[in-house]
Amino acid sequence: MSCAQGCTRPPNTKGVVVDITYDVDFCDSGFRNFHPSPTRPVPLSQGKSQDSIRPSAMQLARLSLSTRRSLIFSLTLAATTRRSSPLSTGIGGVGELSPYPVTRPVFAFVDIDSRRLAASEGGDSEEVVVADEPLTGWLHNTKPKSRPMDDATKRSSESPAMKRLLVEKMKDYRNHRMISPPAVHPCGDKRRAMVTEHRIAAPLLHVDLESSSSASTPPSDSISVVDRVDSGFDSIGSFDRPTIDVYFAIIELITNSDADEAYLASMSDPNLDPRRRAEAYLRGRAGAAPFDASRAILYLQGGPGFGCAAPCSGLSLASSKSSWASSALLGDMTNLDGSTIERVVLMDQRGTGRSMPISRQSLMKMFPDLFLLDDVKDDETTMGVEGSAKMLLGKARMSKAVADAADHLAKFRADSIVRDAEWIREALLSRSSPSTEDDAPSRDPQPWGAVLGQSFGGFCLMTYLSSIKHPPRMCLFTGGIAPMNTPVREVFIAYLIFVDDRLWLRVKERNRRYYDQYPGDVKLVKRIVRRLLRHETDPSISPVVLPSGGMLTARRFLQLGLALGGSPGSSFANIHDVVSIAFLDNDGDELSLAFLKRIEREQSFDDAPLYFLLHESIYADGCGMGPTNWAAHTSYERHALTDPEFDYRVTSLVDDDAAYPTMFFGEMVFPWMAHGDYVAVSGRGMASLSEALAANGDWSPLYDATNMRAALLGDCPKTKAASILYFDDLYVDFDCAIKLVTRGGPLEGVKVWVTNEYQHSGLRDDGANIVCKLVSMAKGTINIPS
Repeated sequence: MSCAQGCTRPPNTKGVVVDITYDVDFCDSGFRNFHPSPTRPVPLSQGKSQDSIRPSAMQLARLSLSTRRSLIFSLTLAATTRRSSPLSTGIGGVGELSPYPVTRPVFAFVDIDSRRLAASEGGDSEEVVVADEPLTGWLHNTKPKSRPMDDATKRSSESPAMKRLLVEKMKDYRNHRMISPPAVHPCGDKRRAMVTEHRIAAPLLHVDLESSSSASTPPSDSISVVDRVDSGFDSIGSFDRPTIDVYFAIIELITNSDADEAYLASMSDPNLDPRRRAEAYLRGRAGAAPFDASRAILYLQGGPGFGCAAPCSGLSLASSKSSWASSALLGDMTNLDGSTIERVVLMDQRGTGRSMPISRQSLMKMFPDLFLLDDVKDDETTMGVEGSAKMLLGKARMSKAVADAADHLAKFRADSIVRDAEWIREALLSRSSPSTEDDAPSRDPQPWGAVLGQSFGGFCLMTYLSSIKHPPRMCLFTGGIAPMNTPVREVFIAYLIFVDDRLWLRVKERNRRYYDQYPGDVKLVKRIVRRLLRHETDPSISPVVLPSGGMLTARRFLQLGLALGGSPGSSFANIHDVVSIAFLDNDGDELSLAFLKRIEREQSFDDAPLYFLLHESIYADGCGMGPTNWAAHTSYERHALTDPEFDYRVTSLVDDDAAYPTMFFGEMVFPWMAHGDYVAVSGRGMASLSEALAANGDWSPLYDATNMRAALLGDCPKTKAASILYFDDLYVDFDCAIKLVTRGGPLEGVKVWVTNEYQHSGLRDDGANIVCKLVSMAKGTINIPS
């Protein structure tokens, strides 16, 4: 007979199961603490006496002595010493444990009457006879009273009992929650869509990234593919890693059948615990198969720094043609096996949306010393000796906080994002509450049926192909081919300036097209810029302060050009709407409050500081590439010096409006954004943090050409892929992208559709048609390219 933990009971004995876990902490001189979990270890030197931790153990002792029965109990022995410490102790009157290397959980059967101990592994046991000596009290026996168990009796992490324990520990570690009852929305074709919202705890630093970033690991730009992102969780101690919550929503169709109504009801109780609600979701409908990743499409949004569009409000489900998501669920889209798509998974990338978003507020909680000197003036001469000493101490504390925060934010790049996506997939494939070995999560790969990567999401998809052994079955890129493998890639700063030089030429062309569509805005934009430059030329004139506290400078105003990469019908019109309400009246120079509020709504850097802090790092591919060093700013300064057409201070004063319009900026970040223009990213702390990230030259690799080719074109290709490339794309360099998908390139296996019918916003403007065409291209059912 075996206990629940797999421990074999000796024949002809009586026993009861007591489910108690003990933690033992060691120091070089012996025990430091011994206590029932989940009580946290408290060293005896901190005032925790042995008697204060004795009662629960004594209750166990009284039970065993009064009934004279045998007990089956488990011990989890957590050693914190540098050596393998033997343990020999009498526990009240319960029994004794022989000397044993404390390296892993031990499950033991103790027969009080015969003073025998059986150690178990996978149902096999070995009996150890313990000398019949009187017990000397609580933790008093320090000399061995029995021989050590053979190595064959040590518990292995591969044993059934340990596997069950690790499954339960993983379930607790993931902490999958369905945060609210499902919402049901009517959608196209007289059907209903169910939206469920989930949170899951993922490792802040995934196991394989932790090993690759170790100081003992030599730097390398090659990437080792990962089979399963949870494969490093093979011991009890591995679950001590810090976590970050990742939010995701799942959209799926639901009918009025009895099974679907019962499934919906099982999750709809508002008083249901979020974890229980998640378990009900994973159990699925009665008689139906559990979650099938091959019939799900995951969306990776653009950015970095923004959450996904919300279902229904931001992602329409009104008809099969209203969005790419409605097309996947309501249209005729199928996976590579010909099965319909059942679910759309929308993940807020870590640090964005509802995935523990990075903001000034959250950074103040995590790194309060980062903002320690924000309100301190630069002048230290009037502070005296004592004040100077305090300032030096404050600078030291802030410097450490800057380093800690920069290290923290380095974990929010594409390599972590794709592992979060895999972490979610593995969690959704896990069965709830496994009780037998057959119920444990399947070890089959079961990759996503499809992943759609928009813009930066496509960059993440390239990282997926570079680092995950079983990538999505279909990879769909919409304006998201990262510019890697350029001829000047050996020197990263030159590479980024090269890309940004080309970007400025595209920005110039988009400005020309904007002013062609709205010629009256040439003069109006110059008028706005001249008004905002007054403070620069005459400090006695107060700056324009926005409602949130930031400053509206000329350079910040020109960042409205970030939207120039959208379609003229929407993006151009939106910029024109903002510009047209700038002044309170036609003849004066007072800016309207409506204009100031609109500026704040259009510019999201205060709400999404990750976009400012990490934007240039998405191009930092490996430690050999060097720091980014504000590449866009460097490029702009050079352009403004050599070509006055790029200098807004010059063009805003030129009377020849048509020949020299004042140009908006494009998708760029600048160091001055942290110098008061944007209040949420300004101050000593945030400015120092942005400088630290710009100076960082130790970035992990994001792309591996060999791995990408193997996934797409290997002996057994693992994925089919298709991409739309926008010929006039303002944000992604077309020439750099086309090199990667041509013959011999790392993405040669990606079928490409080149068009100037759409701009970078094509997925938003006509997502249903674009995604359907990309799926057909990947499956080979249409001849694009022809």
